[in-house]
Amino acid sequence: MNIALVYSNTDQQNHTAIQLDEVGYTVNKAFSLLSSWFHSASHEATDLLVFSIDRPNESFLNKLSLLRKQSKFPIIIFSHDASHEVIEKTIMAGADSCVIGTLTSERILSVIEIAIARNKINLQLEKKVADLKREIKSLESRLSDRQDIDKAKGLLMISYKMNEADAYNALRNMAMDTGNKLGDVARNLISMSKILN
Repeated sequence: MNIALVYSNTDQQNHTAIQLDEVGYTVNKAFSLLSSWFHSASHEATDLLVFSIDRPNESFLNKLSLLRKQSKFPIIIFSHDASHEVIEKTIMAGADSCVIGTLTSERILSVIEIAIARNKINLQLEKKVADLKREIKSLESRLSDRQDIDKAKGLLMISYKMNEADAYNALRNMAMDTGNKLGDVARNLISMSKILN
């Protein structure tokens, strides 16, 4: 697993890296919080991003939120001093887990496992939401097409004294002849009728 560690100071870096190593995880890259960690985390291959920092501030939370929108890997925050409000903001900004206080090896292992599981679930939920949005858009488009087709049929029925089946067949034939979708042909007919009237 490719693990990146971002730390506030070298003591935190060493302590967190040792604890990760004790539970079988090796830090591949380490960055100071004051460095260009954001660019590296968002552009390099990372399987897990671990922050060992003093306290998440607004600037950090803004970067974290931006990173979460660009990246899909699990993010864990080990904060040495944070209120419940800060923890909530940190989770809302995109951390899969936020832990306060002193860490033990046993605790760090469970935090990693939970963060990886939560990240996987969140990615599945994001995919479901995206699929639902696409389905809604498709349904809205079909409903709009249906409404326009019905309106265009009505125009043909009134203008050319056609019955409903003949009007539909006329629209379908126009669509096949022009290589356009039936809804587009219907909209074109409606637009032409507005110009002529």
